[in-house]
Amino acid sequence: MMKHLLTVGFLSVLLIGLISGCVGPEVTETFNAEYPVNAQTVIRVSNINGAIEITGWENNLVSVSAMKRSTSGEDGLQSLNISVTQTDNSLEIMTKYTGQPLMQSGVDYSIKVPFNTTIDTLTTSNGAVEVSHVRGNLSATSSNGAVRIKNVKGIVTVTTSNGHIEIQNVTGVDSLRTSNAAVDTDIQSIKDNVDIETSNGAVTVYVNPLLNATFEMTTSNADIQLHGIILNTSLLEDTHVIGSLGTNGKKIDIHTSNAHIYLYRLESY
Repeated sequence: MMKHLLTVGFLSVLLIGLISGCVGPEVTETFNAEYPVNAQTVIRVSNINGAIEITGWENNLVSVSAMKRSTSGEDGLQSLNISVTQTDNSLEIMTKYTGQPLMQSGVDYSIKVPFNTTIDTLTTSNGAVEVSHVRGNLSATSSNGAVRIKNVKGIVTVTTSNGHIEIQNVTGVDSLRTSNAAVDTDIQSIKDNVDIETSNGAVTVYVNPLLNATFEMTTSNADIQLHGIILNTSLLEDTHVIGSLGTNGKKIDIHTSNAHIYLYRLESY
């Protein structure tokens, strides 16, 4: 009986190890490359299990630094491939993974781009996305990772889960969606309707008081607070507010649950 229990215990530990992929110490490998670009270049990044950081700089080159990592040994590390495809007006950076799905491997990117280069789409999983000092109508998607975007000349769209969204000093926002985390954003201007949604996390919005916009805000088990901003309200309840700034504006929907919604006047206006 003791031998049977030991065998079952060993198999259980082995199974847990296989599921978690933690079969050895982490091994790493670096990737560094530079690519000449022009003012029309559009950049896209698609990653797996890792962070993406993009920062604008004064050089006319895109600098890509990446750290490949794996806890599945050298085989897991070699299953990670970084593919960079460049055409006249685009640069696409992609992580390709050919290993077993149980292997714990990933890539973290740190990318520097010229200030006038356009960022298009950024996609990852289990990692944060951070972007600053770039331009472009930017779409960022993650899961289980925070998204922080600031100083972007363009309209921003963000989708993640279990990660904080923080947007500061961008031209405008389209939609911001997460869960089980907070959302903090500026709204300087709007082109189309705006959706901001989370659950179990507070939403804090700093809004340009000169906007023409209609707001609908809902929460539960918390309240909605206005600070330094005056809405022409048609519905004013603790958990549900409908009101407007100006006239005939696009709609800004803000929804959460089990957390507060704060609407502030953007101080620069």
